[in-house]
Amino acid sequence: EAIDMSSLKCALCSAPSAKRCKDCQSIAYCGRECQVKDWKHHKKACKAIKEDKERADSHTIHKAEFDRIRLKYGLDKKADEISDLLTMRGNEGGVSPNDFAENFGTTPEEAVVFLEWIKVGIKFKEETLNVAKKSGLAGPSVSAKR
Repeated sequence: EAIDMSSLKCALCSAPSAKRCKDCQSIAYCGRECQVKDWKHHKKACKAIKEDKERADSHTIHKAEFDRIRLKYGLDKKADEISDLLTMRGNEGGVSPNDFAENFGTTPEEAVVFLEWIKVGIKFKEETLNVAKKSGLAGPSVSAKR
């Protein structure tokens, strides 16, 4: 992202700054002296920001690879078959990448990426539903309707 470097101010003394923290890129310092003085305060946030960026980068790369595999093998058109395989009795331990690859023509490595992304989606859905239930936004559960 392009940033007007002339508008950056030192986080410690507010002097004009041309340099940002090399690890998190979220904070600017006028020089080494201010950076060293502020390190005790900035260290924890810096680490968290850096880890968040790495996670986001990893997430973006994984999603792009999932999409490549999905399109390459036309897996959108096979969603029902994939769902059946993933929920079939006897698959409580999950579907092996080799079984998935054999069923849908992917390589075992591509199957690992695809299946792991499916797990990410399931985890996200479960967490979202839990938050909604706790906040009262979710309607009655399916079991309560029966």
